Amino acid sequence: MEKNSFLWGMYFIYMCVCVHVYFYTCICFFFTLYILYVLQISGEAQELFSVRHGPVRAARILPAPQISAQKCDNFSEKRPLLGVCKSIGSSGTSPPYCCVDLYSLRTGEMVKSIQFKTPIYDLHCNKRILVVVLQEKIAAFDSCTFTKKFFVTSCYPCPGPNMNPIALGSRWLAYAENKLIRCHQSRGGACGDNIQSYTATVISAAKTIKTGLTMVGKVVTQLTGTLPSGATEEEILAHSNVRRSPLVPGVITIIDTETVAEGQVLVSEDSDSDGIVAHFPAHEKPICCMAFNPSGMLLVTTDTLGHDFHVFQILTHPWSSSQSAVHHLYTLHRGETEAKVQDISFSHDCRWVVVSTLRGTSHVFPINPYGGQPCVRTHMSPRVVNRMSRFQKSAGLEEIEQELTSKQGGRCSPVPGLSSSPSGSPLHGKLNSQDTYNNFTNNNPGNPRLLPLPSLTVVLPLAQIKQPMTLGTITKRTGKTKPAPQISPSKSVGGEFCVAAVFGSSRSWFANNAGLKREKDQSKQFVVESLYIISCYGSLVEHVLEPRPLSTAPKISDDTPLEMMTCPRASWTLVRTPQWNELQPPFNANHPLLLAADAVQYYQYLLAGLVPPGSPGPITRHESYDSLASDHSGQEDEEWLSQVSSPVLFR
Repeated sequence: MEKNSFLWGMYFIYMCVCVHVYFYTCICFFFTLYILYVLQISGEAQELFSVRHGPVRAARILPAPQISAQKCDNFSEKRPLLGVCKSIGSSGTSPPYCCVDLYSLRTGEMVKSIQFKTPIYDLHCNKRILVVVLQEKIAAFDSCTFTKKFFVTSCYPCPGPNMNPIALGSRWLAYAENKLIRCHQSRGGACGDNIQSYTATVISAAKTIKTGLTMVGKVVTQLTGTLPSGATEEEILAHSNVRRSPLVPGVITIIDTETVAEGQVLVSEDSDSDGIVAHFPAHEKPICCMAFNPSGMLLVTTDTLGHDFHVFQILTHPWSSSQSAVHHLYTLHRGETEAKVQDISFSHDCRWVVVSTLRGTSHVFPINPYGGQPCVRTHMSPRVVNRMSRFQKSAGLEEIEQELTSKQGGRCSPVPGLSSSPSGSPLHGKLNSQDTYNNFTNNNPGNPRLLPLPSLTVVLPLAQIKQPMTLGTITKRTGKTKPAPQISPSKSVGGEFCVAAVFGSSRSWFANNAGLKREKDQSKQFVVESLYIISCYGSLVEHVLEPRPLSTAPKISDDTPLEMMTCPRASWTLVRTPQWNELQPPFNANHPLLLAADAVQYYQYLLAGLVPPGSPGPITRHESYDSLASDHSGQEDEEWLSQVSSPVLFR
C-alpha cells in the first residue's frame, strides 16, 4: 500500500511538471532560459530541469502514451520526453520555428526531429497523439512512433494571440472550421449571442458615430480633390470581396482522433462523417481560444472580441455528426470592452472556469456540468451535487419543467431577449431534416439529443484577479508581505501581459500553520481548489477562493446566488539569474522526473495487460486452482467437487 501511494505521488509530480511547462510557454518569448519546477506538499518549489537556449515558442512534456498488445512504445527507454519549438532547429538550416525537437529528459539526447516548411505556433499532446499547430494547418503524430496520423487544412485563421486555436482533450480534437457544412451540422449550437447591455449599446453607438464621421471625411476629401477617387473604390471593392468570401467565422469541428481516417481530414458535402464528432456554429466572430474540461464533454469557446465565453455540452451519436447534439449551457459574460483571451482552465470537478486575458486579468466563473443557475446548493459543498435536489424530485418539479418547456417550444430562457428556439438565433441554420427531427420529440422525451434543449444561463464572474499583485510578495516562512517592484502591463511587449492559471491542491498550509501537522491540515476539505496564476515575469501566486452566499440576500436558501472572496496566500519567484548553473540530464535514478515517468509507464503496462519492464515475470491468477489441485487433495474431494453444480431433485 505504501509503495502504491508513493508511485501515485510520483505520478502527481509528473502531472504538475506538465502544468509548469505549460506555464512557461507564455514566457519563452522573453527568456532564453526555460525551467521545470514541481511544488511539493511542503510548499517548496524544487527545480527539476533547466537549460539555456535561444527564443523558444512552445515547450511541452509528452505524457506516457497509451499502449496495448498491438501498439508498443518505441521510446519507452528514453522517456520522459520534452518537445521544444526553438528559433533554431537541430539541423540549423530550417527557417525559424519550423522544427519540433524531442529531447529525452532521461539521457539528454535528441531522439526525434520533425521538420515543417512554415512556422509552428503551438504544441499539444495527450496519451494518443502529438499535435503540431501551424497557421492554417494541424498535423497530428502518433504518440508511440511519432509518425504522421492525419492533418487538417481547413482551419480558420485568427489574428491572435492564438493564430490557429484548438482544444485537445483525452480523445477529441476541436478546431475552428472555415465553413459550415449543412449535411454535417449538429443539432444545437450557439444561441443568444446578439444580446447587448446598455453599456454595450453606448459603446456600439460611439463606434458607429466614429465610423460615420470617418466616412464623411473621406467623401468630403474626395469631393475637394485631395484624395484620388480610386481609393474609395478600392476600399469598397475590398470590402465587397470580404463579404463575398466563402469563409464563415465562428464554426467549430470536433473529431475523434481514434476513429478519424489517416491522411487529410476534410469536412465537405462529398465526404463522409467518419471520425467527425460534432460540427456547429459557436460565435459570429472568429474563434480566439477554446478548451475542453477534464472529462471532455464540455467545451468553452471565445471569439476575438472577448465579451462572452460560451460553454457547450457535447452529446455524440454513433451514426454521424448530424445526429449529435450540442447544448449551449452557459454564456459567461466578461464585460463590454474588447480583450484577447490567452488561457482557459477548468477545475477538476468542472464547477469552476477561469479565463485569463492579455490584460493580465483572470476571471473566475461558476458553472454546473449539467447546466442551470449556480447557487448555494451546487457550489457550497466540496462534492458535486445532482441536478435536482431530493425535494425537487419528490415534488415532481422536473416533470413540470419539461412539460412547460416542451409547450413553449425549444429553449425557455428567463433572460429577456434570448431566442426561444435554436432556429431563432442568427448563428443557427435550419436543419435539412428538422421536420423529421421534430416528429420524434414526443416519442423520445428522455433523449438529451432531442427537443427541448436546456435553457441558456448567463453567468457573471464572481472574481477578477489582476496580475501582477499590488500586495507585494508573500513569504512562505512568515506569511508576511514585503514590497515588490511594480510592473505595469503597458511595459510588456505590445502592451500585453501574459499569464496562465490552473487549479490545484493547496501548497500554502505551511505558510499559515507552521506548527500544524500535515495530516491534520490535509484532512480539511476545501470547497474550491486553490488557483495558481503565473505571470510572464516568473511570479507564481496561489490564490485561495472562498465562495459564500450573497451578503445582500434577504434570506439564505439553496437557491441563493453566490459571491466570492479571493486572497493571495503564497507566492514563489521562479526567475533565475543568468549566472546560475543549469540542471541538465542525464539524471540519477532517484530524480523525481525519472521516478514519475517510471511509475506512469509501470501502470500503463498493467492497464494494457502487459508485463512491465523489469518485472520478474507474468502475474498468474491460478493460485486458488493450484491449491485445489495440489497433492493433498484426495479422490473423495474431487468427487465432491464434481457434484457441486449438479442439480438436486426433491420429491
